[in-house]
Amino acid sequence: MSLTPLVLLYAIPIVLVAAAIVVAIVLVVMRLARNPVDHVTSVMQVPAAPQVAPEGRWNAHVRREGHLDAFTGFGTLALSAGWLAFIPEGANQPAWSYPAVSFGIRVNFVLANNDLTMDSAATGRLQVVVSHESINRVSRNNFKTLRERDTAGEFVRVMHAAGATILS
Repeated sequence: MSLTPLVLLYAIPIVLVAAAIVVAIVLVVMRLARNPVDHVTSVMQVPAAPQVAPEGRWNAHVRREGHLDAFTGFGTLALSAGWLAFIPEGANQPAWSYPAVSFGIRVNFVLANNDLTMDSAATGRLQVVVSHESINRVSRNNFKTLRERDTAGEFVRVMHAAGATILS
């Protein structure tokens, strides 16, 4: 009895499954490594027509750098009339509100705990996650994390249009 048919019977499916896993991993890594700010630099080169002041509202998790309590700092970031305000969850008034031009924004590496770092003389360095959905507090959702990375890119573009500086 020859072993060739048995080897082919088991080896071919194993090789195909392994190849599919490698392709999936490569696609996920490429997606995570994409920098959401790349679009901003291409938009900056094209002269834009005069527009109304950019506005937006995002669910956010905002922490001061070095602050380790993962269960605080949830609320809403609202950009209106050139001012960025943070409204803590359950509050009616913003905890702080500063001009968007006073902020510098950096997109963090894909493996960082937060998508963005925002620097301002008034607030110091902040670690920020923004989303149009509620932000997970206890567990992780990888697909939601990918969407939050896209939302971070949107936030950076809107803040840049409002006058914030993009830091490298």
